[in-house]
Amino acid sequence: MANHWLFVSLPLAALSVILGGHPVAGSVLLVLTLSRVWVLRHRLTFVVTILLLLVAGGYLFWTQQQVKLRRVSPQQPTNVALTIQFQPDALVFRGASYYFVAKNQTNGEPLTVHGWADSAATLARLKAIRRAQTWRIKGQQIGILPATNFNQFDAASYWAHRGVTKSIKIDQVTRQQNVPATLLTWFQNGWHLQRTRLIRYCDRLPGALRVYALGLLPGTRAAEAVQELQGMKQLGLLHLFSISGLHVALLLTAVEWLCVHLRIQREHWEWGLLLGLPGYFILAGGGSGVLRACLMRGLQLGGRKLRVKMSGLDAWAGALIVGLLLNPGLLFDLGSQLSYGLSLGLILLVRETTWWRQIGLTLLGLPSLLNGIFQWHLLTLLANMVLVPLFPVVMLPVTLVGVFSFTWLPGLSSSCAWLLGTMDVGLAKVAALPGNVTFGKPWWWVSWLWLGLSWWLFSRPPQQRQRWLIGLLASYGVVYGLIHFPIQGEVAYFDVGQGDSILLREPFNRRISLIDTGGRLALPQSRWVPATPPSYGAVQTTINYLRSLGIDHVDDLYLTHHDADHIGDLPAVLRELRVTRILVPVGMENEPGWQHLIRGSRYPVVVQAIKLGSRVPLVVRHPYEAAPAENGNSLALQGDFGGLNFLFMGDLDQAGEQKILGDDPQLRTDVLKLGHHGSKTASAPAFIAQLRPRLAVISAGRRNRYGHPHADTLATLRATHTPAVSTQTAGMIRYRYTGAHGVWQTKLKGERDS
Repeated sequence: MANHWLFVSLPLAALSVILGGHPVAGSVLLVLTLSRVWVLRHRLTFVVTILLLLVAGGYLFWTQQQVKLRRVSPQQPTNVALTIQFQPDALVFRGASYYFVAKNQTNGEPLTVHGWADSAATLARLKAIRRAQTWRIKGQQIGILPATNFNQFDAASYWAHRGVTKSIKIDQVTRQQNVPATLLTWFQNGWHLQRTRLIRYCDRLPGALRVYALGLLPGTRAAEAVQELQGMKQLGLLHLFSISGLHVALLLTAVEWLCVHLRIQREHWEWGLLLGLPGYFILAGGGSGVLRACLMRGLQLGGRKLRVKMSGLDAWAGALIVGLLLNPGLLFDLGSQLSYGLSLGLILLVRETTWWRQIGLTLLGLPSLLNGIFQWHLLTLLANMVLVPLFPVVMLPVTLVGVFSFTWLPGLSSSCAWLLGTMDVGLAKVAALPGNVTFGKPWWWVSWLWLGLSWWLFSRPPQQRQRWLIGLLASYGVVYGLIHFPIQGEVAYFDVGQGDSILLREPFNRRISLIDTGGRLALPQSRWVPATPPSYGAVQTTINYLRSLGIDHVDDLYLTHHDADHIGDLPAVLRELRVTRILVPVGMENEPGWQHLIRGSRYPVVVQAIKLGSRVPLVVRHPYEAAPAENGNSLALQGDFGGLNFLFMGDLDQAGEQKILGDDPQLRTDVLKLGHHGSKTASAPAFIAQLRPRLAVISAGRRNRYGHPHADTLATLRATHTPAVSTQTAGMIRYRYTGAHGVWQTKLKGERDS
């Protein structure tokens, strides 16, 4: 069955796609792969394929049912007291908060757990843990919330593929002790201990060296990684870092080279490497790329020891089978797609010229990148050709030298950090050059088609490829045009938690407007709390969604007033998107309290003050005069979209509502975004009765401390027979229209016609 294991593994991959929630795509793939196995006319291969499908498929189906049985509501927390076990390297810190994955000692169920250190001493004790732990805790248990915005990362699905369905918030640790060592656990616990020491050591490294060392050695992520590796991400080079497992293969090759030159007998170092791979898998973080690289090397070494011929292709297929059994959602993770896809490309394209190999790897990774991050840089191909050879001879060695020299030669370690940081700055400058294409998210079947056509392209003779390559690239151009010039427009209320952010997009993307950005109120921290880079929710909500639509700019950004839950994420929007102008209520343009939010804008931006009567695309209903940009001076905006009239009230209070009614006693609207998140300070009964909206939209956070929406407001809506929908329960709410007809869609509750 040499080189037949690839055909054996692919039907199992198709079955995992079916069980992962894509029955149509998975079924088509299953039929195609089984047909290919049948065409081989190799009875043993066909029998092994069917047996693997039955056995492994039954196991995957059983695990999926177990996960479904363990699910609980993501809306209502319950009080629990339980005993959990976890390894010390599972602890991840951000400021004074921490989280980790643990197991319920009673039933073995995996859980995500998070808590907060109440003092510097407590934080120091947590960071000093080196042994496997058993904790008796009291806290709140809740289901993991699925993605609440369209095209957003789905944490519930991600964790469910790993058997995790619940999250625990620790209120109190009543007992804490080390797990007793046993003969069965000493190997595993020993490697976790070494990984913990490695993480704590790398945490002390300077600058960019810390980011590289944590990512490449223990396989964890520094808080600064998002900013430090921004250039790599935009150039599509993250596969070099840790998600592809390339560094694992290089390190293992280096160990082999060292053993050979130290004249250690091949028999000895091969057995040592084979037995040490499980430990290195733990030490390197156990990610999908690390798993693939360790399995492939282990299968090849094991085959050599057993005198069984094991090609690179067979080793890849074996790694895929094991990976799918450990993580049924393997093919839905961007990192896994790149790791397995690019490594398969390297195996199958080994005889191609350098130029065609780079084109092939780019085409194989491009569908996954467009589905995952929605953008691609025209310089990616060139950057890969330059940096892939540099990674093993510059980036990885500099990281290792910096790590090993930190204790004895800190100056050398700092020089390595400076070199890596300079390289990152250079990559960021290259990424900032013209050529970054915000493509948008292609339809899933188009991505599968592109992937299949890319493989088919390389089955053609080289002299025929150029014509087919042009055709393939032309299909990308067609899809790009369909994404960027849609016939539909939309009004979308993002689920940003306790805050507001609303998208107004006209058909063919003629005008893109945002009302507010969302944000969080930054509470003052104690001096002992370690500083962390700022994070903005808009990156995962508003900005992510716009990029998925192929949008990289905003024509008009309306800021209703200066509260953090409405404008706190402004720095992220100005850094990631090209904003033409910012419109604020008159008086806010002179307030110094929010000016720092626009200083980091990547592009020049104009700030324009508006009030009643201002000539802007939306009708301004409030304010009437310059005043401090508090709730009472909030913008109120009105516009017509898809045959409906929309009124957006910001945080305007009842006094402001009365002014609007006094100015226009006949005012009506179809869709009303309630003021101040449904607070009782807004949405007066007289105001609702006068407007007679057909639908009220509430934007408020789940279990928020303010009690929004207030019971009085909900009673007013019931009394006026006004149906309401809230982001708390429905997630993102959008109205997509063509002409004067549209469809309402909510992320968590489906859709209905207007």
